[in-house]
Amino acid sequence: MKKVIFITLLALVVVFWGNAFVAIKYLLDVEGLDPMRLTVLRYLPAAVLLLVLMFVIYKPQKIFSVWRQEWLGISLYGITGVLGYNLALNYGESRIAAGTASLIVGLSPIFTLIASNLALKEKITARKLGGIIAAFIGLFIVVRWGAGEAINFNYLLGVLITFGAPLSWAVYTIVGKPMVHRHDPNLITMSAIIWGSLPLVFFMPSVNTMAAISPKGWGALVFLSLVCTIFGFLVWSWALKKTEAARLGALVYLIPLVTIISGLVFIREAPTVGLIAGGIILIAGVVAAET
Repeated sequence: MKKVIFITLLALVVVFWGNAFVAIKYLLDVEGLDPMRLTVLRYLPAAVLLLVLMFVIYKPQKIFSVWRQEWLGISLYGITGVLGYNLALNYGESRIAAGTASLIVGLSPIFTLIASNLALKEKITARKLGGIIAAFIGLFIVVRWGAGEAINFNYLLGVLITFGAPLSWAVYTIVGKPMVHRHDPNLITMSAIIWGSLPLVFFMPSVNTMAAISPKGWGALVFLSLVCTIFGFLVWSWALKKTEAARLGALVYLIPLVTIISGLVFIREAPTVGLIAGGIILIAGVVAAET
């Protein structure tokens, strides 16, 4: 029964995070939010709710004790998980398609595997190395032919910026691994989101900007803030305590499939032959690297 619950919760996270790329693209292109304001409106409400929830669940003494012990790790956890990942993704998606962005982020397990080897001494076998090479070949095909049109500097810049997301996620996963074993994983994750969101206070959008957002746009923001951020990150931190960092990262390869399907349904973002072919090779490489 516990295994069924574990798999069900992770499956929901995959579905929600896959749709997050589509929600972000909608907010950027249709609602006209800039990447920084989108990050602010997604994370500040989540941080406030988590701060209240944290002091309801835990005693203040325990919270401050963990903060004193893990201030450096929590800071890095927050910087990579909130600022690094989301700013890179949002700025990248302002220039490239949601499906392309999701496939680039789909390389997170590859970067996590490499980081796990460096930080946690998890071995990279010949098979894993072959998977890494195949994944980058698939990435080249996605970048070169996935857009279905001639590539330009703006597109390549978007690809380069988006690379910051899987790099940040790999660091986030590796940094979090030892902390969630030493302490309550939910307390660590909530603390990281709160700390990582603090700098966003200085970038609050104007009242006019928020008033211009449609009800559908606010629905997308609520989905990103409550479902993808609070639910998704808490489940991820809980699961991180129960399995290897690199193996858990393998679930990320399912997210692009959800994004491509949802992008076609909700924002009419039709996948190209190059995107599908490159995506298959990329995902196959990731799977090979994780088995």
